[in-house]
Amino acid sequence: MNQHATIKIGHSACPHDCPSTCALDVEILDGDRIGRVHGAKDNSYTAGVICAKVARYADRIHHPDRLLKPLVRSGAKGEGGWKEASWEAALDLVAEKFIAAEEKHGSETVWPYFYAGTMGLVQRDGIERLRHAKKYSGFFGSICTNLAWTGWMMGAGALRGPDPREMAKSDCVVIWGTNAVVTQVNVMTHAVRARKERGAKIVVIDVYENATMKQADMGLVLKPGTDGALACAVMHVLFRDGMADRDYLEKYTDDPKGLEAHLATRTPEWAAAITGLSVAEIEAFARLVGTTKKTFFRLGYGFARQRNGSVNMHAAMSIASVTGCWQYEGGGAFHSNSGVLKLNGELHEGTRLRDPKIRYLDHSRIG
Repeated sequence: MNQHATIKIGHSACPHDCPSTCALDVEILDGDRIGRVHGAKDNSYTAGVICAKVARYADRIHHPDRLLKPLVRSGAKGEGGWKEASWEAALDLVAEKFIAAEEKHGSETVWPYFYAGTMGLVQRDGIERLRHAKKYSGFFGSICTNLAWTGWMMGAGALRGPDPREMAKSDCVVIWGTNAVVTQVNVMTHAVRARKERGAKIVVIDVYENATMKQADMGLVLKPGTDGALACAVMHVLFRDGMADRDYLEKYTDDPKGLEAHLATRTPEWAAAITGLSVAEIEAFARLVGTTKKTFFRLGYGFARQRNGSVNMHAAMSIASVTGCWQYEGGGAFHSNSGVLKLNGELHEGTRLRDPKIRYLDHSRIG
């Protein structure tokens, strides 16, 4: 008998905190086990492709060492002693500790600290309802997104961009500050499709020679935190050599003349000394994006990993405005489409229960 005769396919979505939220086709074996996980072929973004980590999800789900029941410490802390407990007992223990801390120090002494990982919106943000109802300290999430999002909003005013599937219709895809081969395989699906079908060039900009850099037609490895200097020099060249779309700038941007004046001294020679790139590399990149109207800038969260990440993101995404590539299908700049969703979080986040007098603590300053 064929061992796969009883395989059925279930449909799901990936729970990982990745920009893709891939549509999944999951093999269901004999009703109570899963097999291989595939990207859904009928979803035009996932396009049948899934990352290696999620493809092997069964290894985690059914691993013999997977923790299936709560464990409560037995003995002194650090001794490594644990005993099984019921969910009711474990949750009661946590609640009792919270209540004891509140009674001794006040409600703000409790700080639910979390981020994303492998949780959907209800599982992740549902803890906010508890926070607000109990008047626990507020949480300002700043580690992963804040600098990048702030820089994007400075330039675009909204957290959205072109449909990422338009990468397949591009003539140049710039993958900047994201190791897409490892962390967002779908970017590569559509970028490589553009290269195969349209002869598109793939440019990768990062601070080390990562796996994505190995797929690039042009790879630029710059010093950490110097992305803004590269972007300024690129825009300097675009203005200098007549590749800036002045009509677009006048119609859709607020101060193109001020920008051009600001960039007058930001020459490739100036940026080369800061970034570690050669003048020739900077000039070549500027010419490529300046002469390729359908350029898609895929800007990642690498910009959030440095103190000046906001200004670097703002500078990088501004290149698309100087070239005017936003006008063309397959062109523009993209970081996140989070602003498209417009979800009402009142129910699962309990926003009406929030007391504005309760303090907020910064995610990145937990120490």
